[in-house]
Order: sequence, then structure tokens, then C-alpha cells
Amino acid sequence: MTIPSDPVASLGIAGFAAALRRGEITSEQAVSAYLARIGILDPLLCAYETVDARRALATARAMDTLLANGVDLGPLMGLPVSVKDLFVIDGMTPHAGSNLPIQDKLGTQEGTFIRALKSSGCVILGTTRMVEFALGITGHSVSRGTPWNPWDDQQHRLPGGSSSGAGVALASGLCGLSIGSDTGGSVRVPAAMCGLFGLKTTVGLWPTEGAFPLEPNTDSIGLLTRTAQDAAIAFDALNARINPSSQTHHASITPGQLTLGVPDNYFLDGIDAEMKNAFEHALSGFEASGVKQQLF
Repeated sequence: MTIPSDPVASLGIAGFAAALRRGEITSEQAVSAYLARIGILDPLLCAYETVDARRALATARAMDTLLANGVDLGPLMGLPVSVKDLFVIDGMTPHAGSNLPIQDKLGTQEGTFIRALKSSGCVILGTTRMVEFALGITGHSVSRGTPWNPWDDQQHRLPGGSSSGAGVALASGLCGLSIGSDTGGSVRVPAAMCGLFGLKTTVGLWPTEGAFPLEPNTDSIGLLTRTAQDAAIAFDALNARINPSSQTHHASITPGQLTLGVPDNYFLDGIDAEMKNAFEHALSGFEASGVKQQLF
């Protein structure tokens, strides 16, 4: 059995967008590759709750047609994405990781964020598994099953939660971008445990209506990507749709402008040598960029 390669992983979001516009790949081809990978790998990984192949392929064809006719929706156009199973999405029933019915608490209207995702040209492949009601940090789920961390194909290791399926889907090459939610670590923990980049957006920046709530005062929508650059591209594109009057600037760091707090006790105790080296390498990168460091 031949498993198609991940069409986005080696390119990044920017590279995929460029290849799409050069005609080297189509959105339909990318979606087809991901659907094939999902069909082969997800029976073990259990990252997805629902896969909407028919609608995803139809949307991908529509994106290709628009682009061929000169309509460009931006850097996320035609990108296959997964969405955590707590959002209202037309054609899919949300479960919020539970076997209990939750539809009455959410209604049937898609929220601002899902509308922004679609208007950016993203192709939603399906929804990903999560810890019940988004309350759990390990990713373990009795109600709907615990996704399998793809870094070990012999032993079922925890993926982190509550956006467990989102982390597994991206880390195993079953989508080009994963959408999750984060209240107390639900994006950042699975990102860390699956070797990804996790972004928790500022509370209130992106409206959460149409998403099952955990704690409305701290709930936020988050992104799981392979790199910080991918996160910046996705954030800018979506934020421009949600908050069109805002402007995002990615200016270079002026030496001495930022100070990074670095813990000097407990934080590195018992840490794996490879992890410690990566941490120290990151600190060196910050220092080279002009970021001051202060022990605390």
C-alpha cells in the first residue's frame, strides 16, 4: 500500500500557496492526498471525529476554479485544514468530545471564526477528536477514544489535550493546518507533545460564538502549525477577516527592546538532554536577535 506524501509539510503554508499559484499543485490534489492518508492512517491514529470527503473535494474544486479565473482569497486559499470538534460547521454534528447531545446548547449557526476560515478559502477536511467538554490536559478520552501520538507507532502514547486530535492530525500529516481551542493549555500542550507549534490567541480577539464553551472568560481559539512562520501567516490571514480594521506588523527586534524571563530553578530539572539543548539553542537565537535575558 502506497501512502501519498503530505502535500504541505515540506513546503510550509507559504510554499504551498506559491506552488498552488504556479500551477504545480491544485487544491483538489492536496485534498485528495490528505483524504487518502486519512483513510490509511487514521484507523490507527483516531485523530478525526468526522471526515467530510465529499464537501472537501467540492470546496477544493471551487477554490481551483476561482483561482484559475483570477480570484485570489489570500495565503490560505485552497489549504486543507482540520477543525476541533466543538465548532458548529454546516453538514457536521459537533460532539465536544462527548456522547451527550450538545447541539441544543450551540444552535445551528456557524460562528465568526468558521465563517472567516471559509472566506479565507480554507478547505475543511473534517473535525478532530478532543477531550470531553475540553476539560483535560493529557488527551485521554473515555467517551470517544484517545488519539494515538504519531511519534510512536508501537505504543499508544498520549497526545496531550484537549485539542488532542488536532495535534495528531497535523503531526501525522493528515491536514495542512489544525484549528483548536485553548483555555488552560489545550492547544499548547498537544503542540508540545506532538512536536508542533501552538498558538493561543488573546482572549476576545477572535469571537468564540458557535463553539462549545469551557470557561468563557478564558476560552480562546488557537492554531497548531509546524512552524512559527506558518502560525504567523495563518494568524494574519484569519485576523484580517475577523478584525479587518486591525493591522499586524512583524518588525525586526530592536536590540534591548524586549526582555525574556528565563527560569533558573526547577524548570530544567530532570529534563532530557536533547530537550535542554533545544532550549539553550532557542535562547541563543533570542540573544543573537537582540533580546535581553533575565533570570528569575
